[in-house]
Amino acid sequence: MSERKLVTITADGACLGNGQAQTRAAAAAILNYQGRRRAVAEYIGESTNQRAEIIAVARGLESLNEPCTVIIRSDSRYVVETMKGAYKRRTNHDCWARLDTAAQIHEVTYEWIKGHNGNTEQEAADTIARSIAEIGEVTELILTEAVQRLENVITPALRNAVSEGLHYLANDCDGARTRDGVGFSKFDADFGHRLATKTVLNPRELAAGRKLLRRYAGQLASYNPALVAIL
Repeated sequence: MSERKLVTITADGACLGNGQAQTRAAAAAILNYQGRRRAVAEYIGESTNQRAEIIAVARGLESLNEPCTVIIRSDSRYVVETMKGAYKRRTNHDCWARLDTAAQIHEVTYEWIKGHNGNTEQEAADTIARSIAEIGEVTELILTEAVQRLENVITPALRNAVSEGLHYLANDCDGARTRDGVGFSKFDADFGHRLATKTVLNPRELAAGRKLLRRYAGQLASYNPALVAIL
């Protein structure tokens, strides 16, 4: 019998408007096998953050094509501690049943990781989930570009996203026309204007432009959430 592959799955769920009357949720996971990564995701629609976190793990496990040894990483203590048996399952029984089914052929261990703490795969999964929740559908471009960012690959889609984002900040974003500091600092506004005038950005300028845009991801998300996911 061949040895099982060791796969790490970093999963995250997002629910926009969690706890409010209308919500939009999505789930995403980054699979890593010997440094080779793949992203998967699912648009859930109206839901809760807890359900999205469970579904994210299930979706990652469901994407495996054979029995594996799996390390699940999640920033949800609710998921991790429940699957370890520390928390009782009081709600979301359909989601837990889905996760149980997805996990049954694998050897699975669960690890809690702190969210938004510099773990690139966790941050990528979070970005994917939030973007898909905003857009309302899974797009292959978002998934493939998320993996390319983890590999530090500069793609045509990234170049286009930086260019589009810079032009938006320079011309249409709050405060951009008058550079009055509304929404972003005057230094960032001036720098963004200079980059936006360039037809082609060299690697250093591209990196600087991407860093600038990521600081204003909130404003960009209201304009084009898919663009934020690519960045």
